[in-house]
Amino acid sequence: MIITIWNIRGLNSKGKQRYLKERLKRDKPSIMLIQETKVQESKLKAVMNSFKPYYEIIGQDAIGSAGGVAILWNLEEVHFEAWTSTPRILSGRFRPLGSQDWILLSNVYGPHIQNERRTFLQNLTVMRSMYPESPWIVGGDFNMIKALGEKRGELRRTEIDMEAFGDWTEAQRLVDIQTINGIHTWNNMRGGRHQIASRLDRFLLSEQIMNWDIFIEAEILPGMGSDHWPIKVELDIKASPKKKPFRFEAFWLRDKNFMKKVEEWWKQSSQIGRNKMQTFQMKLKELKGNIKK
Repeated sequence: MIITIWNIRGLNSKGKQRYLKERLKRDKPSIMLIQETKVQESKLKAVMNSFKPYYEIIGQDAIGSAGGVAILWNLEEVHFEAWTSTPRILSGRFRPLGSQDWILLSNVYGPHIQNERRTFLQNLTVMRSMYPESPWIVGGDFNMIKALGEKRGELRRTEIDMEAFGDWTEAQRLVDIQTINGIHTWNNMRGGRHQIASRLDRFLLSEQIMNWDIFIEAEILPGMGSDHWPIKVELDIKASPKKKPFRFEAFWLRDKNFMKKVEEWWKQSSQIGRNKMQTFQMKLKELKGNIKK
């Protein structure tokens, strides 16, 4: 299945609505998370009805002409329940059709003001506490970076919320999914030394999902009509995972030959994927089989 995120910078014009329609037609996501809709939920539903796709929509009203988030989903691929809405966060539990496993999904649009960002992270923590056992996917425009390497141009300096964001991600046991074709997801649309680019948009997946024996890959998509580039994450979730997650056992290290064998298996592997990340995942899967045997 494919999940995409996109800060669309407003759905209150015919041009932006056309871009959304083209985006859905081109990318065919199972679920799409939109930020900064700048319209009320009633307007969102009217927009969707105007071009009658196979998508249902739920939204959070914009405040005046600012903010607003929405989740769209393909009725033929996923089922949603248990919606929760708090400022800048819209969450629901979904399951792919054919699966019995419910996954918590949160669409976020982080605040621009620095002293509001800690409250935003606290609200996410409270929302998560409602479904502590569910696998969790968080996606959207966080309006924060986690490291100086995620920003180019302007004055780069370590900020308090940057450290807080990293600590929060680790405390929630979330994995930051790196995109395979670049880093920056937003820029100020200027050239030369005046250009500023940052990684504001991202997917975070809980460790439970990362432990499933599935293919996971994130990619930045071509932009249209916004200063944010969309991101898609592809997850090969076809049915309920039946196997128990693979766990590393510390006592294996008592065998003096263990690490030597691991090194041998890794070097001898002939697995080759369509990119480095897939090759890495395939080699890990093969290594797991060798260790279990």
